[in-house]
Order: sequence, then C-alpha cells, then structure tokens
Amino acid sequence: MKLSDVLYTKHRRLKRRIWTFGFLITGMLSLAFGLLTFYGYNAGNFVMSIDYDAYERGIILSDTEDFNDPKPRLMSDPVPDARDMTYSWLKLEEVVETDGNYQDVDYDYVAYTFYLKNAGKETVDVTYHIRITDNYKNLASAVRILIIDDGVQTIYQLADIPNEFGEYPLYPIELQDSEDFISDTIVMRKVIEGFKPDQVKKITFVMWLEGEDPDTTDDILGGMIRLQMNFSINAE
Repeated sequence: MKLSDVLYTKHRRLKRRIWTFGFLITGMLSLAFGLLTFYGYNAGNFVMSIDYDAYERGIILSDTEDFNDPKPRLMSDPVPDARDMTYSWLKLEEVVETDGNYQDVDYDYVAYTFYLKNAGKETVDVTYHIRITDNYKNLASAVRILIIDDGVQTIYQLADIPNEFGEYPLYPIELQDSEDFISDTIVMRKVIEGFKPDQVKKITFVMWLEGEDPDTTDDILGGMIRLQMNFSINAE
C-alpha cells in the first residue's frame, strides 16, 4: 500500500482536467522512510504505516488477507496526470474485491485495499489518522477521500468556506454526504477499540478529484497533495 500519492493538476470541471495527485500515508518513520515520503511520486502514491511501538506489539499490515507477507508499511502505485471525475464513476465493487492497488482503465483515482491485524498477545485500542503534509495550489479543497472500514463508507472533504458575503459555494448537482476534514491538515481520525489478538480489519482507501466541486477550477492546475496515514496504539 502506498501512502505516498502525488497528484499534479492540469485541466477543469468534469471536462476531465488533468492533475497529478501526491498522496502519502505513513506512520512514525525513520529518515529512510522520510526520503520515500519526499520522493513519493517516484516511490508510489499512497503509503500506510505502523509506528514502531505498535509494530513491536504485533500490529501488522498486509495487502492480502492471508498475511503471508506481513509488513509495517505498504505502498500504492503512482497515478500521474489524474483527471477530475465524480463519485458515481468509482467502481467500488471492483475496488473492494481487489487486494492491494486497484487501477481503473477508464478513470483516474487512487484506490487501495489492505488488511490490519493484531498478531500480538494483548487486546489494544488502535488509532489511525490521515494527515496532509503538502497541499500545493490548495488541491485539498477539491479532492474527496473515501474510507471503507469493514464495509462502512465515509467520504471526507475540506470544509467549504463562505465568501465575504457569507455565501457558500453552489454545487451544480447534489453530491454524496461527506464529513469535513478535522482541520486544514488532518483529514480524519478513528479509534479501533478493543482490537483483539488475531483480529483482522479490512480497509479500503480511495481518493479522487471531484469534478463537481466548485473548487475544481483552473486555479489548481499544477497542484499537488501529499498525505500520510498513521497507525499507532492508543496509549490511553
């Protein structure tokens, strides 16, 4: 799985503009991983990572349900020259049924399915969050992030900002319900409570440039976004 996706932009609303997404999902890493993050466009699009303490206590990742090759970090393939699209174009059934990276031959988006397992001997609370580390040309204002956690879908977007007259941007069509990012830099945070030994959780991550968002304009052409997804054991 790749926590490091980079999307750069090159064109406008459902006219299938072209962007390049820079997306990064990681945990607390050493300098070596920091280099992977910085050069995420070459190394991969999306990185998911377990921090050192959680990994030592048995929290592991895998892009297959059998965990034949468990890892503390996963990466997706890069998605260069991504064009804007919309939720209804996502092939979610195929995405969820495809372990690891999913590549749509028709549309441009990041999609990755992976598994989290407690291979340790204690029941723990696992926290995970997604953080924006780079947001060039405010590309974050136009992306949508979908997390499917054991079949439950949640879409996240940067909160809309009213203009000087207190008016919010108008959408040309009604889109799926979404939750606002926690802040300008934190997309979401969730606690997996009571994660038991041998328990496995399936998570799918999807990111796309929403062409029906009023912020998807030529102003973000050449934009880039990088994200990090971190897993850790809740100390509390």
